[in-house]
Amino acid sequence: MLERFKQLLGEMNRGIYEKETEISLSLLAALAGESIILLGPPGVAKSMVARQLKTAFREAQSFEYLMSRFSTPDEIFGPVSIQKLKTSDTYERAVEGYLPTADVVFLDEIWKAGPAIQNTLLTVINEKIFRNGNREMHLPLKLLVAASNELPAKGEGLEALWDRFVIRIESRPIKLEKNFRAMLLEVKSEERGVKKQSSAAEGKANSNAITAEEYAEWTERIGKIGVKIEVLDAISAIRKSLRTVNVDEAAERRNIYVSDRRWKNIVRLLRTSAFMQDREEVDI
Repeated sequence: MLERFKQLLGEMNRGIYEKETEISLSLLAALAGESIILLGPPGVAKSMVARQLKTAFREAQSFEYLMSRFSTPDEIFGPVSIQKLKTSDTYERAVEGYLPTADVVFLDEIWKAGPAIQNTLLTVINEKIFRNGNREMHLPLKLLVAASNELPAKGEGLEALWDRFVIRIESRPIKLEKNFRAMLLEVKSEERGVKKQSSAAEGKANSNAITAEEYAEWTERIGKIGVKIEVLDAISAIRKSLRTVNVDEAAERRNIYVSDRRWKNIVRLLRTSAFMQDREEVDI
């Protein structure tokens, strides 16, 4: 597994500068069935990271959208099917080509979306379920990448959605001068007159791309990875220390709340990391 993932990450990082951490953690999140949020100013290749993740999966479908306060659920989850309303008086969305049929999803400026979209995303991210009319759809979603240049505003009910993103990364501009100059001189394939491949075609072209069968098999194997008692002791120690944290050198110590769901998802990430490195159990 380790060599396979090294080669896969090498292909995914080709032509992208100083985004190794973002791409490798996004792949970790995808294999663990978790979601990731990239925080940073505009123009630091946050969307490019998400597009690279499409190539990790063979014949994967993708969906991306730039949120605004005017965005509607129709634009994310698909328009209401007029035909269904007419023929069977059923309120259903035509979801093909929208988020419910995608393997990899990128939602930019996620905090600008309205409550109707954000509340639906809670179930989508956590349970991979979308209620379409009177039936529940089990989604093929492997990874949802969100991006924003700001933290969620307090007092607007965004805490539950923020909690769903187990991995949160601050994405920064290119630091090394040689990488910066290489980026300046790079010519995109579209600028050379080369037609851009679809994400499904990119997945086929990547020789190490993960198939649907492999993903299902690995998901089961990850659940069987052991966790050493020393790891559980370390988690307990961290959990206990978070009850009295000194923030900004204030006199009063604060209790930093971490949900039980988040702790469980963190252990899932640890198991996935062990699996990707050919280990049979999580160690310190």
